[in-house]
Amino acid sequence: MVASGLVLGLVFGGYLPYAREIGTVALIVAMTLALSEIQLKGLSLASEVRAFSQALGWNYVGLTGLILAFALLTPDPDLRAGWVVMAAVPSAIAVVPLTSIAKGDVRGALVSTALLYALSLALVPAITLVFVGRAPPLLDLAVQTFLQIGLPLLASRVLVRLPGIERVRPVGVNLSFFVLVTMVAGANRSAFADLGLVVSLSGAALLRTFGIGLAVAGVATLARRSSADKVSWILFSSFKNLGLTALLAFSLFDRRAAIPAIVCLLFEILWLASYPFVVRGPKGLVRSGPGAGGVGGGIHR
Repeated sequence: MVASGLVLGLVFGGYLPYAREIGTVALIVAMTLALSEIQLKGLSLASEVRAFSQALGWNYVGLTGLILAFALLTPDPDLRAGWVVMAAVPSAIAVVPLTSIAKGDVRGALVSTALLYALSLALVPAITLVFVGRAPPLLDLAVQTFLQIGLPLLASRVLVRLPGIERVRPVGVNLSFFVLVTMVAGANRSAFADLGLVVSLSGAALLRTFGIGLAVAGVATLARRSSADKVSWILFSSFKNLGLTALLAFSLFDRRAAIPAIVCLLFEILWLASYPFVVRGPKGLVRSGPGAGGVGGGIHR
């Protein structure tokens, strides 16, 4: 389904009105449906410290460090600024619904994501200020955090009370991802007109998604981590909020500063399409069973 959305978006991107707006709504819907499967009663931040520390390490130490290395190796100042903004932003919101699809720890993913976004209110300005001398407005970050986490969380409390929501949820999440990928690919199709620039960034984009994702999957397997830990490690180590990256890069710097995010977005979509095979693997990074069918049966068919 993800692969189909990518092809449709790239082919028909010029004919998709309000692609960005529709894509944003699709992401909010996917997030809302995913959150409807968790109960917030008895939620204790203290009990989620372990999950958050892992998410923080993989996303803001491992992945951010790798992206900053790309920035330091990039001579073009606009492209370098784009890499720095990408390094500064938190994990993709899609980590939460993807955790749901993979039958991972959704509550842990939600709490970790929420805390990463709260921390990003300080980290995004600090990292961009240190490495490129400019910082985005805190108000913009706060609004995006509410739209992408707060609003879906509030809406999910209504859905959780509806009978039969558990039957609708898997289909709704997968359809939302299909619409999201189609719209995002279509909205950014024009960025691939400069094939030379795209090719020059593709090596770094490949390492930033498939490279680190597969490496962390291997580490998780060798360390004999639980299924929930493996899902969390893979997702938090390989996904950044590239929509927010492009928005901030474009508003703070030249239009070219958004290109690294757009190129990486293509590879993130391809990584997303490959993700079910990675988490299952030939021997199964996440065991396939009655509850794990959503991994293989959902987002790539």
